[in-house]
Amino acid sequence: MTAPNRTRKRPVVAGKKTTRAPSDAERRPSPTPRPAPGDEPVTAEQSVPLPVRKKRRFAWRPRRIVAGVLVLLVLGAGGFAGWQWHRHAQLESAREAATGAARQFALDLTSYDFTRIDDNLKKVTGDSTDSFAKQYQSVANNLTQLMRQYKAVAKSTVVQAGIADATPDRAVVLLFVDQTITNTNSPQPRVERNRLQLTVLNQDDTWRLDDVQLR
Repeated sequence: MTAPNRTRKRPVVAGKKTTRAPSDAERRPSPTPRPAPGDEPVTAEQSVPLPVRKKRRFAWRPRRIVAGVLVLLVLGAGGFAGWQWHRHAQLESAREAATGAARQFALDLTSYDFTRIDDNLKKVTGDSTDSFAKQYQSVANNLTQLMRQYKAVAKSTVVQAGIADATPDRAVVLLFVDQTITNTNSPQPRVERNRLQLTVLNQDDTWRLDDVQLR
């Protein structure tokens, strides 16, 4: 005897569709379609407009101002030091040149020989300024006849010389000069110790005698 089939059929309800279980192919997710060129999605970062960078203006801050002032001070100090050094070197050179010229002028003034008196006068006036040359010429003309009459001869030596005051163009020089004199009234040599103050001027890079005083 055959066993009865107990498989029950689900009743069909009117108005409702029967739900069918999805197959494996239907359960697989459908692939995401690739966007066409030019249709790429825009991300959130790209959608937000970037801020426009403004050009930064150079602002003088207190630190920058102080640094700039310090630089200027250093440069100014360096320039002033260079100028001071140049000025000092220029003055030292002028002092040496003025002292050497004054020594020679003192010898020309105090050394003479009655046999070459005209040469002595030309030497002094030729190394003098125009104003002093005229002054010396007027005094020397009166002494020339006396020197020849008494056959006067003088030989001098500069013992010491020093600068009293000096600039690059003018100097006052003090000199100690020993003068040995002979003439017909004093056949034996006589030594005269003179202290002279000479003023010399730098004219066209040449030192010239401008004034003489006995001290």
